[in-house]
Amino acid sequence: MKHPRKRLWRTASRIYHCLVSEEPSSLYEMPFQTWWYCDRLLRKRQQAQRRGWDSAALKLERQLKTGVTQLIQELTTLHGELSSDTSPQQISSVRELYAELRSLEEEFGELQLDLRAQTISVSTEPIKLEGVYLGPFEIRLNYANLKMDNGSPYRVFATDPHPAFTNDCVTHPHIQSDVVCEGDGRQVIRRSLEQGRLFDFFTMVASLLQTYNRDSPYVALSDWDSVECTECADVIAANQQTRCDNCEITLCTGCTKDCSDCDCPFCHECLSYCDGCHGHCCSSCLQQCIQCHADCCQRCLLENERCSDCDAEEELEETEEELPETQASSANPVTATAVQSDCLGETVVPA
Repeated sequence: MKHPRKRLWRTASRIYHCLVSEEPSSLYEMPFQTWWYCDRLLRKRQQAQRRGWDSAALKLERQLKTGVTQLIQELTTLHGELSSDTSPQQISSVRELYAELRSLEEEFGELQLDLRAQTISVSTEPIKLEGVYLGPFEIRLNYANLKMDNGSPYRVFATDPHPAFTNDCVTHPHIQSDVVCEGDGRQVIRRSLEQGRLFDFFTMVASLLQTYNRDSPYVALSDWDSVECTECADVIAANQQTRCDNCEITLCTGCTKDCSDCDCPFCHECLSYCDGCHGHCCSSCLQQCIQCHADCCQRCLLENERCSDCDAEEELEETEEELPETQASSANPVTATAVQSDCLGETVVPA
């Protein structure tokens, strides 16, 4: 919204008062917060490994890698600051700050001023990087701490969040928990704030949101829609994930087992074994033998609803029942009629 001249001038005056009332600060700041964050993750990972929590250990290891990458980047930035020119900088006047605010209105079309909270906010257009839609962002600056003595004075909020699937706190490859990883731009951004160059600050942050550094993202764009396997915690692409047909948890190919009967994917917990062939089967494809109550797949259960073992046993019993009758018939055979001859040439008469 367009603000009246009086409101813009009042805001410029307050910003100028904040700049001149603060003591000059050192440009150098050790990244202790990131160091402690990495140290805490390392201890948690070691504890998870000792207790055999493999999934938790893998997840903590990925977070630790991200934290170490950020730590290295912050140390590199600090090294650049130490090597640069640190001569005193000129602070913008009230008139110059007023002109900065007017330029922001023209550049972003809308400028939000909160005199009570001492904040200035602008909104970006929807951002899309390498085909991944991230949505618009609000850049909110608290001008009461432009010297950055108590941490970063600004936050970047996703107004239509499309966070990484594996981490809801990452709304942009270079934003975590609403804090921007500035990288090589940290020194330039800090100097612009300490001098009151508001237009340069907001346009630099907006430009940073439009760029993607593949070397130091919190979550890579290639993994933005990736998911975690529920069983092994490995990260898999969204188009490579499988869901258990029973409990619907997300699985990678290594943790998926197909039912030998219906070929549907299942997790290990939702699969059983056929007592006949010992193949993996889901509960829907198993049926109990009516005689021994063994769980059998469709291939191992016969038409008479018996397993092959019970069917063979029944055939053996029937064979054994027929065997005594056969033996009795062999013991008492029917004898043929004997023929006796009394004399040669006489008629043969049965005895």
